[in-house]
Amino acid sequence: MSDSTPEFGSTYAAEQLRRSRHPLRRLIKKFYLDRVLSEVDAGPTIDFGCGAGQLLSRLPAGSVGLEVNPHLVEALRSEGLDARFYDAYSDDFSLSQLEAGRYRAFTISHVLEHFDDTPGVMHKLWRACARLGVTTIVAIVPGAKGYASDATHRTFVTREWVRDNGLEQCEGYALERADYFPIDKASVGDWFVFHELHLVYRRKA
Repeated sequence: MSDSTPEFGSTYAAEQLRRSRHPLRRLIKKFYLDRVLSEVDAGPTIDFGCGAGQLLSRLPAGSVGLEVNPHLVEALRSEGLDARFYDAYSDDFSLSQLEAGRYRAFTISHVLEHFDDTPGVMHKLWRACARLGVTTIVAIVPGAKGYASDATHRTFVTREWVRDNGLEQCEGYALERADYFPIDKASVGDWFVFHELHLVYRRKA
């Protein structure tokens, strides 16, 4: 999802970290992260595509962040966070480097929209979460304006898209909620770029 050259990766990582530390951005981001934290089960969590680590830094002890950019991983590890380089394609999204029985929740924020085969990716990741014993999955994707703002986005995920692709039940997980945030109306996303859809899945007993 980003240029693979080391120079670009390093520059991108530095810029992402710089932006994440801006006081106003941190305040706004906290509002969104508070919502995510209220949706996950208490306990160690897997943050897939942890980016600049804003969520990872607030997750319970024992949580881990997976990130494709090694420069971001290095920076986060220097701050004492358990961030690990993860090439999802080479691992076929199986989360093979993680140990079963350690994690309660799985979060994936603003990642699914970047794939051409998002239903296939979800099945693979949800299956991996089941193997690991994860009980809650929280997936966050942008609304319409946010989706249109980035040329690297490939799949526009909506409530209807989830239903039409048969993903209300997925690899032993049931979709408990599909809410838009901060206002639970899809149409808000037509004009507000920071509008999101939160999908909360719970493992079926």
